[in-house]
Amino acid sequence: MSETDDLLQLHIKALRVLARTNQPNRAGLIERNIEDYLKTELGRERSSLERLRDAIEREEAEKYQGEDWSIAKDYVHSRLSWLA
Repeated sequence: MSETDDLLQLHIKALRVLARTNQPNRAGLIERNIEDYLKTELGRERSSLERLRDAIEREEAEKYQGEDWSIAKDYVHSRLSWLA
């Protein structure tokens, strides 16, 4: 596994925790996590967002009870749309 893959998995783990919580500031924490991931992937924003989108889709497909990936999905989608 590459350093890029390791970093992605680290951020997905954090997003998984946030997908299970109902904290009032959850949306901000999710967005900050995604922005932190993108900062480590400078110059590769589109490909990083696509990897993140795919990883979120895989996580959501697992359908663990109590997880809500909608905020992360919507944020990544909006960032990709902005780049288009």
